[in-house]
Amino acid sequence: MPEGQPQSSMRSVERAFDVIEVLERSNKPLRLSDIARRAGLSPATTLRLLGVLQRRGYVIAEHQAYHLGPATLVAAHGFLVTDRLSRAATPVLQELAATTGLTTTLHIRSGLERIVIVRVDGADPLRYQLPIGHRLPLHLGMGKVLAAAMPPDELDALLAGIPDLGTAGGGPTSEAELRAELVLIRERGFHYSINERVLGSSSVSTLVPRADGPAMAGVGVIAPAERHPESEMLGWVPELRRAADALSRAGDL
Repeated sequence: MPEGQPQSSMRSVERAFDVIEVLERSNKPLRLSDIARRAGLSPATTLRLLGVLQRRGYVIAEHQAYHLGPATLVAAHGFLVTDRLSRAATPVLQELAATTGLTTTLHIRSGLERIVIVRVDGADPLRYQLPIGHRLPLHLGMGKVLAAAMPPDELDALLAGIPDLGTAGGGPTSEAELRAELVLIRERGFHYSINERVLGSSSVSTLVPRADGPAMAGVGVIAPAERHPESEMLGWVPELRRAADALSRAGDL
């Protein structure tokens, strides 16, 4: 194998994933020039990568624009059926939703974001979409329980990359205020939020314990804020903790 070829192959793999991530983050098909710009690649390199991804079913081209293909859904299904925590979550969240009457979710940390991997709707449905596989921030809402568990260097990286720490409710939040709140969350082991990520929504969440290393998953309940006051939401913390412990045991964390 010629010298340098392994490094070149690795760069190609990384660039292919960059292209997939650009398409995954877009809510509409993108033209070649847009994909290249967002991925930081030349149009020629981007076109070559798109051709490979098309042949493997990860990308579809329609009307001179590109979007993710069905192979990405197959990959997602593979994660859901092989990941221990995902397999264990549905019955636990169903029981939690039946007990509370609220929508329950399990989200995992992925880099400096979180992803919803399981959702069970409650008797009082949400007024907005919370789709499986959706990327959400760590510094708002239920993401804060995961941010509070991050090692200091990773938390520094997270905060350095957020241009605006404000919430959906309009309240400005300084870095110092957010850091102090995360300390409090670590101490009490849960987080109650209202109007942080979505106006009119409140939630309470806790970490799924992990035996080794910082927790990477959180479980929570979400409700329309006008019908479920803070006192009611905080009353579900013991149930949340029981669910989190059950998930930890079932997922062998």
